[in-house]
Formats: sequence, C-alpha cells, structure tokens
Amino acid sequence: MESRKTLVVFHTSSGNTGKVAQAIARALSADLEQIQEVNPHPVDIKGKGLGNFLNMGRAVFAAMTKRSVPIHDAQHDPGAYDLVVIGTPVYAHAMAAPVRTYMERHCASLGEKEVAFFCTGEDPRNEGFFPQMGEACGKTPTATFAFHAPTIKADEFAPQVEAFVAEL
Repeated sequence: MESRKTLVVFHTSSGNTGKVAQAIARALSADLEQIQEVNPHPVDIKGKGLGNFLNMGRAVFAAMTKRSVPIHDAQHDPGAYDLVVIGTPVYAHAMAAPVRTYMERHCASLGEKEVAFFCTGEDPRNEGFFPQMGEACGKTPTATFAFHAPTIKADEFAPQVEAFVAEL
C-alpha cells in the first residue's frame, strides 16, 4: 500500500470509539484527532443514574434530529491529508451530533480527498447507517466498518481493525 498522509478523527462518549480510533491510527501511522464538544454531556449506553439517562437522552435527541452542537476547533486541517477516517458512536441509528458538526465544518474543504467511515455501537447491524454519514459529508467513502461494542469492550476487535485497514 502506498503511503498516504492520513488523519483519523473521532468522537467518543463511553470510550469505545476512541479505542478503535487509536488502533486504526496506529495501524495506519496516522495523525489522530478527537472531536471535542464545547459543553460535553458524558454518556454510557450501559450507565446508570438520572444524570446518565438525561445525557443519553440529549445525545440521542441531537443525533436523531440532525442537530449541530458547538465543538472545539480542530487541531489538524483535514484538507492537508490524503485520507480522512471519521468515526462515531451510533445513537438510535444516527451519528453523534459532534461528528455531524465536524463534517459540516470540514468536509466541503476535502475536495477530491478520500474519506472512510467507522462506527461503534451495541447493534451489530449498524453498517446500514453509513449512507447517513456519506450524505452529511457529501462524499462516498472508500471503506466503512461497523464495530460491535461488546467486541471492543472485550478487546477482541483487532481482526476487525485489520480488515478495515486492508480496505483502505
């Protein structure tokens, strides 16, 4: 595989998407950037308590209604890369609002650059969700991969990372 300058961008709430993003970045010798909300509301799909329940509701509502949320400025210019890999947790079959905001802000500047998408979630059938990411970015991805949360939590996702990277 020819050497391409690659950026892996992700948003994570419970840490699963971050674990996968780090593994992909290592495998590709890529730069890594976490999309950070200005006013984060930490969520954990398996979490307990009223605070987590309310935060989960906020995250799901923002995702389902395709809302943008304030995010911090990017540290890396995605237009300076040959390939941008974008990762998101999935909430009710919708991408996280911070990822949507990032795409709105940066995808137009990518021109002919390549993109790839990955997601993490509890539903093992999340691969049907990628057209939504392509629509938000305005680009057809080179590759996509849906990572299943229980596999990530059990640290058994390395073969899936290898398969995804091989598609790139």
